[in-house]
Amino acid sequence: MENKLSDKSSIEEKTVSKKKVPYAWLALAYAVLILIFSSIPDLSPPQLGFEYQDKLYHLMEYGVFSVLLFFALLNSKKDFLRKNVLFISLLIGASFGILDELHQKFIPGRQADVLDFTADFVGVALIQLCFWIYHRKRLVKSG
Repeated sequence: MENKLSDKSSIEEKTVSKKKVPYAWLALAYAVLILIFSSIPDLSPPQLGFEYQDKLYHLMEYGVFSVLLFFALLNSKKDFLRKNVLFISLLIGASFGILDELHQKFIPGRQADVLDFTADFVGVALIQLCFWIYHRKRLVKSG
């Protein structure tokens, strides 16, 4: 009887783990979308009516990417990735921002822009900072 119960709970655990959100795939798909959109010549976002509005778009775009990276790494099977999720998310997000800007250098009507990369980095860093603050507050409450 006890053996059947443990078998049943094992099956339930496997079922629950299959229902996890595939953050790694979402992060990868989002990165591909970033590359697709940055490959479109002369693409410009909707006008918001203020100077440097494109930097706000970069910040938001990479903020979303940062969230997806965070959860992808947090749900990784590799202990190293989970333990260093904030730093690795920041590293991947910033590296991808640099590569995306360099990629745009070769697209007609696009250009590599240091300020765009800066906005990308700030978007990634702000999200990781928020996660770090949240994590620190939880540690203080539990400690």
